[in-house]
Amino acid sequence: MTDTRYDATKHYFPHERLLAYQLAEEALVFVAARKDKLRGLCGGMAGQLERACAGAASNTCAGAAARGEEAKRHFKIALSEAGEAGGCAKIAWRLGAFTDEEHAHLRGLLLRACACLRGLTG
Repeated sequence: MTDTRYDATKHYFPHERLLAYQLAEEALVFVAARKDKLRGLCGGMAGQLERACAGAASNTCAGAAARGEEAKRHFKIALSEAGEAGGCAKIAWRLGAFTDEEHAHLRGLLLRACACLRGLTG
């Protein structure tokens, strides 16, 4: 049975308006699309990069839904995850999993996400 009284196109989750979330999501999608290229990197680097990108996005969602110190805590975790993803991305690039252009694009997304998140941590 379809409930026609609620139009979900007129509502949004709090994180959907945050540029920090949009950038973190784009970084995660970018990494996921290159999973085959990342497979087999030493030290489980592929999984670490993917988890860090996912953590940046999910903690930004949690921060957007929270208030006060709880929100800041989640945004700080998201910032840490995005920074970790930046380090993992560089290692993946150095190991040959990304082209120079791919690394520059991902690095730019993550740097911009970090800049936004710094502003949200108060």
